[in-house]
Parts: sequence; C-alpha cells; structure tokens
Amino acid sequence: MSAHLARLLKQAGQQAPKALPILEVNAQHALVKRLESDEAHFDDLAHLLFDQAWLAEGGHLEQPAEYVQRVTRLLTA
Repeated sequence: MSAHLARLLKQAGQQAPKALPILEVNAQHALVKRLESDEAHFDDLAHLLFDQAWLAEGGHLEQPAEYVQRVTRLLTA
C-alpha cells in the first residue's frame, strides 16, 4: 500500500494495514553510482535518494528543511 493511500484511509477514519516500504535501488542510476565515488557527500546523497523515493511514493518528509539543506549542499558542491 502506498503512503498516499494509507494517508487517505487515515483521513477517512479507517485503519490502513501496516506495511513497511520497500526501496528498490537502480544500481545504474547516476546518483547511485556517485555514492561510490563521492565519499565526501555520501550521507547527503544517501538521504537524498531515500527522501526522493519517499516523496515519489506520496509520503511527507518529517523534516523538509533538512531535505532542502541537503539539496542545496549538493547543488553548490
């Protein structure tokens, strides 16, 4: 069940079944490849990949300001 659907059910007053998200990683993606070569920004890149996957699934970030700071650090690196 997607995060978006679970949120809709909750808003409607219904319980959504608990389901842990599954992160599928494309080893050929440019950001994943960059994880291997950019040790200085590894943490930011890893968090960015996870946050992007969460947003794409319809989730909401618990700390959106940190997401923005990570993106800014990576764009200015």
